[in-house]
Amino acid sequence: MYIYTVVAGDELRTIAELFGTTTRELIRLNELESGDVLVQGLHLLVPGEPYLAVPYAVKTGDTYPAIALKNDLSLGDLEKWTGLRETKGDRLPVGRTVYVPKRIATKKTIETNGYLLPAGTNSDAELLRDIGGLTYLNVFAYNARADGTLYPVRDEYALRGAKSAGMTPMMTVTNFDGQNFNRELAHTLMSNSSLKSKLLENIINTLRKRGYRGVNMDFEHLRPEDRSLYNQLVREMASRIRPEGYFISAALVPKTSDNPTDDRTGAFDYQTLGRTVDFVLLMSYEWGWVGGPPLAGILQRAVKARSV
Repeated sequence: MYIYTVVAGDELRTIAELFGTTTRELIRLNELESGDVLVQGLHLLVPGEPYLAVPYAVKTGDTYPAIALKNDLSLGDLEKWTGLRETKGDRLPVGRTVYVPKRIATKKTIETNGYLLPAGTNSDAELLRDIGGLTYLNVFAYNARADGTLYPVRDEYALRGAKSAGMTPMMTVTNFDGQNFNRELAHTLMSNSSLKSKLLENIINTLRKRGYRGVNMDFEHLRPEDRSLYNQLVREMASRIRPEGYFISAALVPKTSDNPTDDRTGAFDYQTLGRTVDFVLLMSYEWGWVGGPPLAGILQRAVKARSV
């Protein structure tokens, strides 16, 4: 893929012609609507060779041609990638960081994951066929009830689409009560042995009946003091399902240090959970919130447990 930065006057048609592709392909890759207005500075994915965006700090004496030469680029490619135009007076002050393209010489194999809130119609299967390329599909979500049962999910078409697209389906289990991730609900289920046993049994029965290959534990907003209870829940889940050939993952709030008393992150013991599950999904979008400045996008990143 190539990244093109929109400048004033750009249209999808002219960008498509520039790169030898179609407006339909640009709309598909960037999830645009046909009537969307292109805003100056917008970054668009364009079909082409694989590239990485590499930071370059502008140095004293740098010019557009000099930066292009240092990075083995043509001036045209540099301008198309960054959206900056020397002829339009765009300045490059010393110290400014610009992102330049670097061709990826060798490809690495990665695992990818996506979450789907199923509509319960054939549109689920059609969407998955269009997306393709995912390793795992998390169907969102089997919400736990206070009595240890699970709210049903209309996942027939999603599972059919995942199978057709070669994706491995995971059932997502949450403490979502329909309005919020409910910490009191989670505490009740984790602290009451009979309710916990019933919850685990219902999860296992769903795995068997629906054809899922694994479980994604997505308990959120837990009490910090419930840290050990959550560790134990995940351990018991893993010990129950692995003998039957299922795997387990956990969705975790992102953090850069461990403070067991932190109200938002304290319940999530990276070290213990990393040793227990097969992999984790870091919810990097939680670095920000809807009322704050733009931060990390909605990216679910699979991390092997051994590296946690």
